[in-house]
Amino acid sequence: MKGVGHMSYSVKVDYSPAYELVNSLYAFIYYKKLKPLDIKDEWVAKVKASIPEKFIVEFVDERWEVLHRIVLLITQCPRKDSVTDFLDWLEKLPPGEIFERLSPWVETIPANIGEIRDKTLSLLQLWNKYYFQHLSLDILSQLQADAALKAKRAQELSPIDLIEEVTNGIRVEQVEELKQIYVIPQYHCKPTVIHDYFKGIATYLYPVASQLNEKEIAQQNIVKLSQALSDENRLKILGFIAKHPCDLIELHKNIGLAKSTIHHHVTTLAKAGIVRRHYMGSTTVAFYSVRPSFIALLTKDLERITLSGGKKP
Repeated sequence: MKGVGHMSYSVKVDYSPAYELVNSLYAFIYYKKLKPLDIKDEWVAKVKASIPEKFIVEFVDERWEVLHRIVLLITQCPRKDSVTDFLDWLEKLPPGEIFERLSPWVETIPANIGEIRDKTLSLLQLWNKYYFQHLSLDILSQLQADAALKAKRAQELSPIDLIEEVTNGIRVEQVEELKQIYVIPQYHCKPTVIHDYFKGIATYLYPVASQLNEKEIAQQNIVKLSQALSDENRLKILGFIAKHPCDLIELHKNIGLAKSTIHHHVTTLAKAGIVRRHYMGSTTVAFYSVRPSFIALLTKDLERITLSGGKKP
């Protein structure tokens, strides 16, 4: 099973605090489903305590869409240097124009798009008032700085390799309709990658690592890789994928474990950056392959913490 070698889609690294406004609300609403996240139960409790009780019910209503199509609108916003810029633009956007901006990319658009916009705008304004405007500026500065670094990397890497690097192992294979991918740094949902496919466009909100020194980063990487490799069944799965790329069905047929168990193990390997997840026009993994670079990373990180000053004795 092989991906397409020729890549015709383009990648844009994008940054706006409006993305993190929406992403942080998404983390708050779907926190239990998104676990494990770096943010903890204490964060949720603290945020809830800062919001008037009459608004909590609205914020935790999982039926309300707060991320995916709003992120698509943010990519099209002409001025988004601040949250206020985006919210003002969204408030003034006629329902007909919202329809026109979404219709090339979204399969179905509700008839009450104006009502949905008003409700979403109200939630985002409240969220900004009670939570986001109090967020440390250091976090936003870190996201902006990382976006600038990734934009430079975009000049050095092919689109498919850039996405793999920033997502720690996701390979977006070319399909005919895919034309544009937005790569966006995010803080609140780390270490999860939040990704969406529309008609011809995809968005990837990738996690930005905490500001640690080299030794601390190396220690975290070693723990993550070691934990992923410390299971006999995962080693068996890794050995099978190493023979050739394969999908979940093929793994299930050959490994002899329940499909859910296989999925858990291969996802653990993927999140550790040991196995690549290949996507072809949807948010469902098409197939998996081994990511050989994890071996060099593990060796390099072991040297960082065991060799004094990074030099051999």
